[in-house]
Amino acid sequence: MNKDPLEELFGTPDETPEPVPARERLAYEQADRVRTAQFPAERGAVGRAQSEAPSSRAQAAKPWIIVGVVAVLAIIGAIVVLNMARGQEAPAPTASPTTTPTTSQQTTPPTTPSTQPTEKPETEKPDDEVPSVEVGDTIVFPIGPWNATSQWPQRLGGASFEIPTQTDLRLSGELFNSFPAECEAMRTQWGATKLADGSFEVAKPATKCAAAPELYDEVWGLLDAWVKTIKVG
Repeated sequence: MNKDPLEELFGTPDETPEPVPARERLAYEQADRVRTAQFPAERGAVGRAQSEAPSSRAQAAKPWIIVGVVAVLAIIGAIVVLNMARGQEAPAPTASPTTTPTTSQQTTPPTTPSTQPTEKPETEKPDDEVPSVEVGDTIVFPIGPWNATSQWPQRLGGASFEIPTQTDLRLSGELFNSFPAECEAMRTQWGATKLADGSFEVAKPATKCAAAPELYDEVWGLLDAWVKTIKVG
């Protein structure tokens, strides 16, 4: 434990102070004054250093703050200019869809005619083609209501007629009555029809008798030959 300088010079109160030479006492007092005078100066230097440190850092940071602000302003300005440039650009025209009209066309491949004629069986004939028959002997067959005469094929057998209208003649007879029961209605559907130009044609059933097709063709052929002989006057 250090003693008080005064105690070192003068001793404790209990002790009897020894006389100190005047030269030593003077040197001690000067040293004490010098030490005491340095305390306010050191405190002022430390205070000034502490106050100057933040100011120095602020001064050093100012250029970087300015650079950052300028950079931010430049970026904002570039964005504004870019948006204005985009707004001034004319919008590109929207291309409307083009519809190409399509023509639906169905092409039928041409039919190449066969080089060989198609031969039909002898038994098959078109429905409007008169069957070819042997007429044989004929007799005179007068048709009074029409003021006409005709040559009646004897193969048709005996027959009679009636004229329900001015243009229709219906026949009945042995050969017509020979159609089977399946074709019974055909027995009274044969005859002749007077046309507007004065000519005549065969009147016959609309369909062929499936039960007796040969008889149907024979009667049709013989009546066609008879109608061609009808003459008025």
